Amino acid sequence: MADQQKAFTGSFHYSVDSKNRISIPAKLRREISIESDKRFIILSDTDDRCIKLYPYSVFKNIIDSISKANPFDPLNAYARRRLLSSVYEEEMDGQYRIKLPAKLLEKTNINGECLVVGVGDYIEIWNPDEFQKYLDESTKQYQGNFGELLASVMNANK
Repeated sequence: MADQQKAFTGSFHYSVDSKNRISIPAKLRREISIESDKRFIILSDTDDRCIKLYPYSVFKNIIDSISKANPFDPLNAYARRRLLSSVYEEEMDGQYRIKLPAKLLEKTNINGECLVVGVGDYIEIWNPDEFQKYLDESTKQYQGNFGELLASVMNANK
C-alpha cells in the first residue's frame, strides 16, 4: 500500500491525550499499512495554523522533488532548509497513535480537543476554532464559484 496514492478524506473531532498522542480515526486507518506506513513525518504548515502528518513514503517523494532543485540557488537552499530542518519523525504505535511534538502543539494552539482532517495524501491536525476561522477567511478571500476554483486547482496539475 505504501506505493499507492493515499486518499485521506473527511474531518473528525478527536483529542490529544496527556502524552501528546493522537489516535488516527478508523476511516483514515484504511489508507495506512501498519507494516509499511508506520513512520510519519510531522511538521507545521507554512503559517503555523495546523500540524501536518505525512506517511514517510509520501514525504519521501517531496524530498526527492526538492533534491532535484539547484542547491546553489539561494531560494532553493532557503526552501530546503526551512522545510527539512523543521520536520519531526515519529512511528505510529500498534493502536494507530502518533506522538505530536509539544512545540508544534503549542505553535498551533492545540490543547486537548482537535480536528483531524484528511487532505488527500496527508493528514492535518487543527484547533477546531482555528480551522473554522481559516474556512471563514478563505471563503471571503476566494469569493466566487467553488466549482471554478476547484477546476482551476485540478487543471494546475495537468
